[in-house]
Amino acid sequence: MSEKILVVDDDPDIVRLLSKILEISGYGAITAFGGQEALAKVREHSPQLVLLDYMMPDMNGLDVLKDIKAFSEDIYVVMVTGRGSEEVAANVMKSGASDYVIKPFVKDQILTVVKDTLRIRQAEIRARKLQEELAELNRQLEQKVVERTRDLVETQERLILQHNLASLGEMSGGMAHEIRNPLNSIALYSQIMMDELEGGDNKLDYLNRIMSDVDRINAIVTNLNRFSRRIKREKKPIHLQGPLELTLRTLSAKLAVQGINVHVDIEPDLPEVLASSEEMEEVFSHLIINSMSAMPGGGYIKIGMHPIKAHSKADMLLGGKDRQSRDYIEVSFSDTGTGIAKEALNKIFIPFYTTKTDWEGTGLGLSVVDRVINDHEGVIDVESEVGRGTTFRLRLPVLESGVSFSSEKKVAFG
Repeated sequence: MSEKILVVDDDPDIVRLLSKILEISGYGAITAFGGQEALAKVREHSPQLVLLDYMMPDMNGLDVLKDIKAFSEDIYVVMVTGRGSEEVAANVMKSGASDYVIKPFVKDQILTVVKDTLRIRQAEIRARKLQEELAELNRQLEQKVVERTRDLVETQERLILQHNLASLGEMSGGMAHEIRNPLNSIALYSQIMMDELEGGDNKLDYLNRIMSDVDRINAIVTNLNRFSRRIKREKKPIHLQGPLELTLRTLSAKLAVQGINVHVDIEPDLPEVLASSEEMEEVFSHLIINSMSAMPGGGYIKIGMHPIKAHSKADMLLGGKDRQSRDYIEVSFSDTGTGIAKEALNKIFIPFYTTKTDWEGTGLGLSVVDRVINDHEGVIDVESEVGRGTTFRLRLPVLESGVSFSSEKKVAFG
C-alpha cells in the first residue's frame, strides 16, 4: 500500500503506537504532535488520510479539521477522541470528518476504520471525477447542439436566399421591360420640355434632376437585368493565379491613383481548380473594388492564395467538423478599410444591399461573388471589424491533390 497517513496527537506514546500499527500494515506514516505542525505536514505531504486528536493544547481538533478540508477535499480525516458523547460525534461529522474513533481503541478497530475510510475515499474521488467528466461531456454536447443549430439556421437562410435569387431572376426580365417603357417616355418628354425652355429658366434645373434620376434608375435596371441573366461560362481546369494576375493588371492604374498598395502571397505549385477564368476574374474584381471603396484615402490590400484541408461545402454549412475533409484552394482578400458593422455582415450578399451612401454602388457586386462561388461548389465567408478592415475568404475545391495542405490556414497582416 502506498497511502500516506498523518498521525496527529499530543501524546508521543499514542503517536508512536499508531505509526507502528500503520507501518506494519503497509501504510506510510507521518507524525505531528500539535495542530500547527499537523497543518504544516498536510501542506508538505498531502496525505490521503489524517488520524487527528480531538483535544490538543495548541489548537482545537475541529479547527484543524476545517483548515485541512479547506486545503483539500481529497484529504479525509478520522477524529480520535477520548470524549465519546453524541454531541462530540455530531460536531465532528458536521465539520467534515469521515469517521471518528473513541479512545481507548484496539489495533483491529483502528485498521478497520482506516481501511474503510480509504476505500470510501477512493470511491468518492472516482465518483467526483466521473461527475466532472459527465458535466464536461454535457457542456460539449450543449455547445455542439448550439453550433449545429446555428449552422442549420444559416443553411436555411442561405437556401431561402438562393430561392429568392431564383425567383428574382425569373421576374427581373419582365420588370426591366415594364420599367424601361415608362422610363423612356419620362426621358423623352423631359428632353422635349428642356428644348422648349429658354436658358436661365429654373425649370431647367428641375428637368436636369429628373434626367439624372432617370439615368440612375436605368443603371439599376441594367444591372438587375445583367445579374438575373448572367451567362454561366464553361468551366475548365485552371490555375487561379491567372485570373488574379489579369484582374490586378486591369485595376493597377486605379489602385495606384487611389494610393492603395497590394501585396500578393501565393504558395507555389498550387493544383488546378475546375472553374471559369472569366467568372473568377469577375469575382476577384468585385472583391478588390469593394476594398477600394472602403479605402477612399488609400490603404493596403493583402491577397493570399494557399492550399488547405477543409470540409465539403455541405459539411461546412452543416458544421461537419468530424467528417472527411477535402482539398481546397483558399483565396483571401484583406484590407485596412473602414470595415463592416456586425449587424450588416449577414446582409452583404443580399442583392441591392449596400452600405454606400454616394449612389455609386448598386449592391450587386457581392451577390454576384456569392452566386459564382456557389456555382463552383465553393464557400465564401467574411470577417470584419469597424475601423480595422475586412477579410473575405474564398474556398474552391481542387481538381486533384498532390500538394502538402495546411489545416484551416488563415491569412493575416505580417
